[in-house]
Amino acid sequence: MARSIPRQTRTQADELRDLLEASYTMAVNLRGAGADQARALLHHLDRILELLSQLEARGADLRAERVRWREVQGAVRRHAGELRAELTPLGGLKALREALPSRPSPEERWWWWLDVTAQKNLRKRIIITVAVIAGILTLMLGGVWAFNKLFPVDPQISIAYEHKSNADNLVLAGKLREALTELEAAYRATPDDPDILSMMAALYDLTDQEAKALPVLRQLYDAYPRSIVDSYLAQAYNAAGAAEKALALAKQAVEEDPANPQGYLAAGMAYEARGDAKAAMDAYLKAAEAARAAGDYESEAFAKIRLATLLQKPALQTPEAATASPGG
Repeated sequence: MARSIPRQTRTQADELRDLLEASYTMAVNLRGAGADQARALLHHLDRILELLSQLEARGADLRAERVRWREVQGAVRRHAGELRAELTPLGGLKALREALPSRPSPEERWWWWLDVTAQKNLRKRIIITVAVIAGILTLMLGGVWAFNKLFPVDPQISIAYEHKSNADNLVLAGKLREALTELEAAYRATPDDPDILSMMAALYDLTDQEAKALPVLRQLYDAYPRSIVDSYLAQAYNAAGAAEKALALAKQAVEEDPANPQGYLAAGMAYEARGDAKAAMDAYLKAAEAARAAGDYESEAFAKIRLATLLQKPALQTPEAATASPGG
C-alpha cells in the first residue's frame, strides 16, 4: 500500500526568511508594481518585526536574519518615494495608517510614516535654503548701496524697470492694453530685454494684435534658442492668466531641450493654474533636477519652494482631463 509523502513542516523561522527575501525583492521593484503590492510590503514589514521579536524571545540566533532585515529596511528607505507614489490610489499612507486597528509607532514601524518624514525633510531643506538666501541678501544690501554709488545704473535701464514694474501690476489687474502701453515705453528704453519682448508678444496675442506680435517674436527667435524663447513666452502667458497657451509653449520648450529647467517651471505653473497639483509637482521635480544638473541653484530653489507649497495642500487634485506632464 502506497504511503503519502508527509508535508514538510514550515516553521516561523522559515516564514521569516521567506518574508525577508520577498520584501527585499518587492522594495527594489516598486515602480509600477501597483497599490496592492505596495500595501502588501507594508504588512510584510510588520510581520517580519513581529517574528523577529517572537523568535528572539525564545532564544533563537537571528544574527543573519538581522543583517538581512537591515538590508530590507535600507531598500525601503531608498525607494520610499516610489512606495508613496504606488499607494496614491488607496489614499496614500495616511489613509492606510488610519485604517489600522492601532496606531503604528513612528519609531519602530517607521514605514507607515514615510509621507510625514518626507514632508519634514523637504521642509527642513527649504528652511535651510531660505535662510541661506536671506543671509546672502542681508550681506549684499550694503554692497548694493556701495555698488550703486560707485557704478550708477544706466538711466535707460532704470526707466525700463519702472515701466516693466507698472506693466506687471496692470497685468495682475487684468488691464492688458494698459500694460502694453507701459511695455512699449520699456521697450523704447531697452529694446533687447527678453522679458519685455516676451510679455509684449504674449499681450499682443491676447489682445488680438497678432500683426504687432510677429516682429517681436522674430526678434526673440533670432536672438535666442527656440527652447529659451518658448519658456520665456510660457512664463509671460502664465503671468497673464493664459494657462493653456503657457502649457503648450512649455511642452514645446522641454521637447526642444529637455535640459531647460525654465520649461518645466513654466509647465508647473500652468498645471497649478489648471488645478492639477499632481502634474505640477511632477513638473517641478523635473525642473529641480534639470536646474541642479545645470548648476542653476536659483531655479532649483524656486522649484522646491513651489513643491513645498503644494505639499501643504490638503489633497492633490488630479482632474481626469489633465494631460501628462512634459517629459513624463
